[in-house]
Amino acid sequence: MSVKKYLLSRDRRTAMEVGIFVAVTQVFTFLLVFYFRISEVTYLSFIPVICTAFFFGEMIGLFFGIAVATCFSPLLIDLSGHGSPAWVIRAFGYATVGLVVGYLGNVLRHYLRFKENVRVTDISTGLPNRQALCDKLTELSASQISGHFAIVVIIISNRKILSETFGNDVTKSIFNQFKDKCAEFTKKMNAEIETYSINSDQIAFFFRKNDENDLESKEKFEDSLMSIAKKNFLHNGFFIHADSRLGIYRFSDFSEANFGELPLRYAEEAVDIAVKQMKDLVVYGPSNLAQNAKRSKASDILGEIDLAIRSRWMFLVYQPKINMATGKVNSVEALIRWNHPVRGFVPPGLFIPQAEQSTLIENITDFVIRQAVLQLKLWQRSGIYVNIAVNVSTYNLLQPNFVNKVLNLLKEKDLPPECLEIEVTESALIADFQHVLDGLNRFHDAKIKIALDDFGTGYSSFQYLQRLPIDYLKIDQSFVRNLGTNRESKEIVKAIVDLAHSIDVKTIAEGVETITDYEYLNNVKCDIGQGYLMAKPLTSNAFVSWYSENNGVYTPPLATKVS
Repeated sequence: MSVKKYLLSRDRRTAMEVGIFVAVTQVFTFLLVFYFRISEVTYLSFIPVICTAFFFGEMIGLFFGIAVATCFSPLLIDLSGHGSPAWVIRAFGYATVGLVVGYLGNVLRHYLRFKENVRVTDISTGLPNRQALCDKLTELSASQISGHFAIVVIIISNRKILSETFGNDVTKSIFNQFKDKCAEFTKKMNAEIETYSINSDQIAFFFRKNDENDLESKEKFEDSLMSIAKKNFLHNGFFIHADSRLGIYRFSDFSEANFGELPLRYAEEAVDIAVKQMKDLVVYGPSNLAQNAKRSKASDILGEIDLAIRSRWMFLVYQPKINMATGKVNSVEALIRWNHPVRGFVPPGLFIPQAEQSTLIENITDFVIRQAVLQLKLWQRSGIYVNIAVNVSTYNLLQPNFVNKVLNLLKEKDLPPECLEIEVTESALIADFQHVLDGLNRFHDAKIKIALDDFGTGYSSFQYLQRLPIDYLKIDQSFVRNLGTNRESKEIVKAIVDLAHSIDVKTIAEGVETITDYEYLNNVKCDIGQGYLMAKPLTSNAFVSWYSENNGVYTPPLATKVS
């Protein structure tokens, strides 16, 4: 146990340990003085006096100092030949040391307690905070205790509005009423409950029952909590409504899957899902565990992205886009691949979404654009003239120097801007439309082609479509792959093509896999097709071979006409 823990602990074991050390030191000192008959050795007695005072306070230090001096006085008088004045002076010295050191120990103890209290207490509500709950869970994990447990995280979605209306102390009032109501509910099921304020708008309850009976049936437990959450709360004479969302995680042991603060994270993830899906309550279950494992795997691999770029574990493949009227290769889309030396092939869906939520996407996009431009230059030297399309994320478009970086790279490689296409998803428009629009306008002014990717699956397409300087609409593959079996998909695709042509924009159909799809798209005047029917994503060398064999023109296989 550390000195800090000894200072803050008041249990019998700690007192016994310190007492044993003091007694052994004192007896050892007495024996040294008695054996060597040297009075100066008695100064070693200051060690137990200091220890006693430091750990137990000034009053105990004072009395212990006097007691030590009293015990040594007969021996000291015998050794020195001095009478009571010398003994009194020594006793005063021991007592003073005990008093001063004890006072300093108490000051340090109060300071450490204050720091510990701040560390584990939410100042605004006075409740234990998230760190306190994590410490509790870690302690229980170490003891491998079993029973019936549940962590419930409640978020007050309208906390900001309530605080602006009723003042900042309204959160404390709501949390305390939540605490009281849940305490009543817990008594009925004969369980223990602990309350924690884990965020400015979140409160957590830790339910614990050590006997063999569960924490009530699943439905009854959830219904009781929802009943509490939906009741109005009284604050300064006003009834107020707290818009509560609940996330619950129930478990029966602190196994590896529930080690440390993991149960709290699961409950927090459940409440996040409840907020996103506008549900009152979500229980974290097996499906969430699988998703969490996938995210954890993705998070683990993010740290290797820079190494993968430097080590050339990442590379580009190129999928042709075919002009459906002529069969000529219109352009190719550059797609990133990752061949990990240990994990093997890492799907883009595992690391790209995670990278897009961090600055790592900047490194990936820089790598893709530079590699694509270099490849474009090499192909032109060998007589292959095609454009290359690259995907950019919201983060890239929000960077002030991104457009200049791309234009300077093209200038550096002596390539015309027209040979590059930028593909942007609809989600990029939602983050900061005006900023994104400014960047797209600069690309458009430089004659770089712009495609709106995954059209039809976002939220803002028609609202912003007339303002965007786009050249292509990419019809999402979820519509294209259903063309052969779904009449609604056919109508949607046709409507998108007609809409695009009415505003002088070309269309690209993704996911073309059958000749039936190809011919239907051609019949409705879709401009460009991309998919496995024409070609899978190819390495640079494979694309050169494919392009040369077909003389840059794709010839579809024969099939029955589709109406």
